Amino acid sequence: MASKLRRQGEVLSAFDPGAELRDTEFIDCTFEGCRWNGVRVQNCTFSGCRFLRCQFSAVVFSFCLMKDAVMEGCAFRGISWGGLQGRSALVQPFARLKNCVFQYNEFSGMALAGFDFSTCQFRECVFDDCKLTGAGFHGVPLGRTAFSRCDLQKADFRMAEAYAINPTDNRMKGARFSFPDVVALLDSSGIQIE
Repeated sequence: MASKLRRQGEVLSAFDPGAELRDTEFIDCTFEGCRWNGVRVQNCTFSGCRFLRCQFSAVVFSFCLMKDAVMEGCAFRGISWGGLQGRSALVQPFARLKNCVFQYNEFSGMALAGFDFSTCQFRECVFDDCKLTGAGFHGVPLGRTAFSRCDLQKADFRMAEAYAINPTDNRMKGARFSFPDVVALLDSSGIQIE
């Protein structure tokens, strides 16, 4: 197996990898103003990297590892983040997300316990089988984002809007919600509220 190309401490402004990015290790790099559309990212590592004002659409990650990434002012459309984990579900890919927008994204099998999503926006995303214990969604517009088979214990959904959570499908002990949006938890029960 070929060794990875190593890039360390670089500022990659408007970096365009073309259709495919593979076998590269990015350490403490800063990606600024990148627009990736349909890029296949394979066997890459992103460690301690910053993504500033980037737009990723339909990017596919395969056999990649991301850890301690900082993302600010980014927009992500149609991304399946589960491909970032490689072999370990214990690695937390993000150190911080600030003012990011996620639309049609899938977070599957990810360890995001205690993570703060409070400055982000979500539209029609899916969190499936994620560890979100103590995660902060306080005041987050979730735009029909669904949570299934997740550990949401002690998660904060106060003032969050438009989420789709089935209480019988998720672990929710100690999770915090606010009225009137908490009524949405009854949607899956078939109860009619008048």
